Amino acid sequence: MTRPRVHTARVAGASLLALGLVAALAGCGDKQASYCATLTTDQKTFAAMQDDASGYGLLKHRAMLHDLGDKAPDDLTDEWQTVLGAIDAFSKTLEETGVKADDFVDGKPPSGLSEDNRNKIATAASELSSDDVVQAADGIQQQAKDVCKVQLGL
Repeated sequence: MTRPRVHTARVAGASLLALGLVAALAGCGDKQASYCATLTTDQKTFAAMQDDASGYGLLKHRAMLHDLGDKAPDDLTDEWQTVLGAIDAFSKTLEETGVKADDFVDGKPPSGLSEDNRNKIATAASELSSDDVVQAADGIQQQAKDVCKVQLGL
């Protein structure tokens, strides 16, 4: 039986996904202007998330992503809930298994991790790149580009 592994590429893809979703926040009126300003201000953070060699940049910036989700225009509420839900579920799985994002080296879980915990982590990580999450992130990315004129370089 092949053991599931959390691959750096998968998690890095999730980081890019989070980066894209952050890029797409805009709505209407003052809320839109505030949101767009936040996206512009946070561009360096998004770049750092994308460049994070560990692939866990989105977990490190989870609070910021939640703040952006809270500021998002109403027409992006569902998209943000989808993306943040997947990030939160992954974080919770790591907590439940006693693993920290920094424990992974080159996408490999720490030694001594049970097969059951490896499977739990792999399942939660795969949700980050599920069709629903990818589509939600694409919607956020597109709105950021079209409305806020913010290109995050995905």
